[in-house]
Amino acid sequence: MSSLGIHHHKIFVSDTQQSIEFYRDLLGFEVVYEAERANLSSYDKIMGMDSIHVRVTMLWLGSEESTIALVQFLHPPMDTQWQPWIIKAGLSTLAISVQDIDADFDRLCAAGVRSVSEPVDIIRDGRRTSRTCYIFDPDGLPIELYEAFATLEETK
Repeated sequence: MSSLGIHHHKIFVSDTQQSIEFYRDLLGFEVVYEAERANLSSYDKIMGMDSIHVRVTMLWLGSEESTIALVQFLHPPMDTQWQPWIIKAGLSTLAISVQDIDADFDRLCAAGVRSVSEPVDIIRDGRRTSRTCYIFDPDGLPIELYEAFATLEETK
């Protein structure tokens, strides 16, 4: 395979504006591109659907290497009745590196963001390797806040 890296992580959302406000205003992502796409046979073909109409917003966190795409389907209608959680097969969880998880957690809670728990220290082999917690975006997608105290190589 000639993989070069990860281009973006796609998140399907029920309300683009609400999700932009969450990812931009609360998590610090920058909106770099917004568009509506419809009547594109290539989209219909690659997604295996007919008459796709989507709203797409690309955001990044500091650089192009940390890009997410928010996608709202306008047609066909989206199923918004699911309840995601961390152990659901196929569910993707975005993990965001932070410098001060406790301050970020307090700020997000004050803004009304739901969470599973307060930040918790991760201890491996007697060493504090990170501090982490899960919050939820407006559609209930779990997002991990992750403050590292050791490199990945050091935690093997």
